[in-house]
Amino acid sequence: MAHSVREQILIALRQRTWYSGQELAETLNISRTAIWKHMQTLKEEGYQIISNKKQGYQLVDEGDLLTPIAIEQWLTTARLGRHILHFEELDTTQRIAHEQAQQQAQEGTLVVCDHQTNGRGQLGRTWHEAKNEGIAMSLLVRPDVPMHQAGQLTLVAGIALAQSLRTFDVPVTIKWPNDILINGRKVAGILTEMQTEADRISSVIIGIGINVHHEQFPEGIEDRATSLVRESGRTFRRAEVVATFLNRFERLYTQWLELGFGSFVSEWETLADRLHERVTLRTRQMTASGTLLGIDEMGTIRIKTETGETRFHSAELIYWEKE
Repeated sequence: MAHSVREQILIALRQRTWYSGQELAETLNISRTAIWKHMQTLKEEGYQIISNKKQGYQLVDEGDLLTPIAIEQWLTTARLGRHILHFEELDTTQRIAHEQAQQQAQEGTLVVCDHQTNGRGQLGRTWHEAKNEGIAMSLLVRPDVPMHQAGQLTLVAGIALAQSLRTFDVPVTIKWPNDILINGRKVAGILTEMQTEADRISSVIIGIGINVHHEQFPEGIEDRATSLVRESGRTFRRAEVVATFLNRFERLYTQWLELGFGSFVSEWETLADRLHERVTLRTRQMTASGTLLGIDEMGTIRIKTETGETRFHSAELIYWEKE
């Protein structure tokens, strides 16, 4: 990933406590005046930088930015997140990711924004987003697998996201197929969409929304939505959360391509919400209740009803009356 001058300045400032303007100017082959101007821009963007005539510049705090350079510092991936498009405001990151896919963008391209104005969830629902409080991102992958397996990526992404958030000591669980919960309230959602050519997958766009700093939610969802901050009482850097997910997902994505979804069943069930408890499930044709047994090697949910075990490939678990 090529770095702009400001990004190169940030990389340098991360390496030392103090960095003189003269050293930066010589390293980047620009004038000290140009260095000063870039420092002012960085401060305006939210970076806390102090200066001292004798010692130079010091990066005190990087704030809570979702810029490519902020995410990149936490990345250990080989390909995912190595091309990042950042926007301060968008209708939806999914739209941009689909456009990128059609323009043959590289696998691992990530679209992130600070404020998503028309985010979408599963079944066409609206995803609530507040400016600079959450994470809205869409990841482009190009798996060489049969089309009927594409939906499994929702579950793989769910495992990766749940495991990632648990590294921050947040006790999340997975509500099949695409929600991440904390204490029964939704903190994140996943929307997977596929593009095809003839009889093969061209790309899969994995959209993820995470409530991070939200303290309040709109009427109608306040009793079933929550955020990382509300549940943990601690602060988070959104860039670190994004990178932690990408690092974990790249490993699981590679495992899925090599071994298939069967290798994830036990991991998913370890994270499953209401496993072995009574649940209600709804399809377009029916509503059924029973004990949640888990999932099978294809990612299909298994429910034990009065008539025996039943499996559903496409359905929704009903937790809240307003669903």
